[in-house]
Amino acid sequence: MASPQPAPRRTRGRPRTPGAETRILEAALEEYGERGWAGFTMDAVARRAGVGKSTVYLRWRDKDALLLDAVGARAAGIEDVDTGSLRGDLEQLATNLFRHYLDPAGWATVRMAVDAAGAPSSLGSFTEKVARHHTDAVLPILRRAVDRGEVPEDLPATTLVLCLYGAVTMNRLLLPSEGRHLTDEELRAQVQAIVGFVLAGAGASGRDPGKRTAP
Repeated sequence: MASPQPAPRRTRGRPRTPGAETRILEAALEEYGERGWAGFTMDAVARRAGVGKSTVYLRWRDKDALLLDAVGARAAGIEDVDTGSLRGDLEQLATNLFRHYLDPAGWATVRMAVDAAGAPSSLGSFTEKVARHHTDAVLPILRRAVDRGEVPEDLPATTLVLCLYGAVTMNRLLLPSEGRHLTDEELRAQVQAIVGFVLAGAGASGRDPGKRTAP
């Protein structure tokens, strides 16, 4: 008689339910967006995602680890732009960010920044990831602009990034509840105004270096 084959071992660190990981990450951001750090629990995330608590804890040891992965997954691709010009890149970036903030899950990243700023102590490493991710991701856009000759090498890159993200964030915060579904035309107008103002403040035109202005 052939000896029985050992049962395959489960790989720890991944949810057992197919598709659960994506649902959990989305549920984590939606839960945070509604309840903030103080009201955020792993149990509530599991209920929202429609999975058991064990499925969540098999992959993430605590809510900081869960939020770290959720922020990274949701923010991926926002800064992945290359239109060939600084103004075009910044307008596409601002558009992506605005749409991200209009989404309930994306809104959670704004609340994370607000909670972290008002907390007497660190809430977790996920708040640092939110702040660091955007700055690090935008710097290649500005380096390309320097290489193309659109802006000088001493462009205040960090200040420009902070101004752009700050302006988009404040515009999102000031939207009335009934105005949170902007048309493409409305969004384009807001983005163009923001980018134009930020570039002017940084002393950069953002125009295509291949185009010559009339004397």
